[in-house]
Amino acid sequence: MTSSPVRMATFADSNEMTQMAVSRLRRAVGDAAGDRCAKEVLDTLALAELRSADDLLDFANCLVKLGGARQMVGNALRVSALLRGARERNSTA
Repeated sequence: MTSSPVRMATFADSNEMTQMAVSRLRRAVGDAAGDRCAKEVLDTLALAELRSADDLLDFANCLVKLGGARQMVGNALRVSALLRGARERNSTA
């Protein structure tokens, strides 16, 4: 029980958008797995936290690629990002 606050500290000082995304992920896959996954995705995106709707969309799209519960969270976060004004980046030149 004492280890839960330690894991929370990973994102406790993050902004509201990051905390919201990590919270949803933690509810779906558990605290430790959610924190680990969020950190890996943020590292992949070279971000310390999610600062814009576009960052949230990128985070969500990474989760979708992982499948399972993380994919479901990614889809929900994707909708949230689009409602906040995010735009898909064109991957074709």
